[in-house]
Amino acid sequence: MVTGQVVLYHSQISTLINVGLLHPLELCRRAETAYLDGHAHLNSVEAFIRQILGWREFIYHVYHLNMPGYLEHNHFHADTPIPEFYWTGQTDMRCVAESVNALIKQGMNHHIQRLMVTGNFSLLTGMDPKAVNEWFWSTHIDAYEWVVSPNVLGMALFADGGILASKPYAASANYINMMSDYCHNCRFKPKGIFEDEACPFNALFWSFLDRNEQILRGNPRLNLMYSLLDRKSEADRVRIHSKVEQILDQFNEPVDT
Repeated sequence: MVTGQVVLYHSQISTLINVGLLHPLELCRRAETAYLDGHAHLNSVEAFIRQILGWREFIYHVYHLNMPGYLEHNHFHADTPIPEFYWTGQTDMRCVAESVNALIKQGMNHHIQRLMVTGNFSLLTGMDPKAVNEWFWSTHIDAYEWVVSPNVLGMALFADGGILASKPYAASANYINMMSDYCHNCRFKPKGIFEDEACPFNALFWSFLDRNEQILRGNPRLNLMYSLLDRKSEADRVRIHSKVEQILDQFNEPVDT
């Protein structure tokens, strides 16, 4: 993720596929031919085909196998409303501002922004899954219910309790700092929890793990994270939750969508 760069190495053809102007199998065959003719690298072609023939088809069947009840899942009983800056992009969190402003200008985010910025922030703050699903549906030009709902409710929010993914894709500021240059241009620092300049993602991350401990502890993919949480004192856990309350209080009033 790079400041001011929306496309990078992403094809941006999902809208044309979803609306029916491009055929998925034809695209896979053309990419395969490009590799066989020596015009494309294997790793690029494999990733491209895997996303279309693998992930896209998987999402399609998750939706149809689990509807109509799939839209009602709320594994963590999340009910926080969507903040106004999800519509305006006016926030000091550079990663969220970059992602939302790209949506405002072009109606498009690439998948890391969707999953690990706006999706991750929605998960950590406990936003209402139905509202988040509607927000993704309303803001992305490639959005159709069958593709949005499993990706949002299953992968980004883990609201389906594991039907689609084996763990929540929750991450602190450290991940965003490694995967982008956003933190370099942000007033918040990727290190720390309690300091005024500490990135909100950090307190939100540890609070998410702590308040959902009964649900998530025992998931083998989260063993390391819970071993790190276990090192924090009870007093620090209380301070973390207090910090999160301050963060949530700083949200603008939710808007009527």
